[in-house]
Amino acid sequence: MKEVWTQVRWVDLLRQGKSTYSFSELLRISQLSASSLHRALHRLKGKGILLKLTNGIYANTFIPPSLEKVASILYPPSYISLESALSLYGVSEQIPYLVTCVTLNKTKTFHTGLGEIIYSHLKSELFFGYRDKDGFPLAWPEKAALDFVYLQRQNGLKPTLNEWNWENLDLSKLRSFSQAFPRTVRRHLARFHEL
Repeated sequence: MKEVWTQVRWVDLLRQGKSTYSFSELLRISQLSASSLHRALHRLKGKGILLKLTNGIYANTFIPPSLEKVASILYPPSYISLESALSLYGVSEQIPYLVTCVTLNKTKTFHTGLGEIIYSHLKSELFFGYRDKDGFPLAWPEKAALDFVYLQRQNGLKPTLNEWNWENLDLSKLRSFSQAFPRTVRRHLARFHEL
């Protein structure tokens, strides 16, 4: 006989669980049929216990994930870069109201209950220069700077970098990473700081 999944049982599980779950994980854990799980999730969302992030991915409101953590699981492969990374490292003092990432997939925006996440497409030969930090992939500040200039120029913009805190960038690492980028990116950076 299958066990009954009451709201109390879901709450007990989620309080000791993790910050995000996929539909397939919850299906495996509960051993419910897909239709029964859909009904249970609908009730849990209605009570504010779970928050739907996108199709098949839910946030646990007892252990809410950071928006950066959500960004790392919604649209892989991706890493946090651009304005978000530049702000986290103190290169830019502009604090974005959303999370900016790069991905090998098409450019896409997700509106989640926790905030907005924008993914910009980056070609595979430029998809490097990141590390795991606090449980999510984050570009090195030098790589975020290059991604930013490259993608701005790809969109026909000429970013102004004179307000950047250049002392928060390792210029030798910036030079090294920049070799993978078009010469126009290196020239643009050189207008604002001697490389």
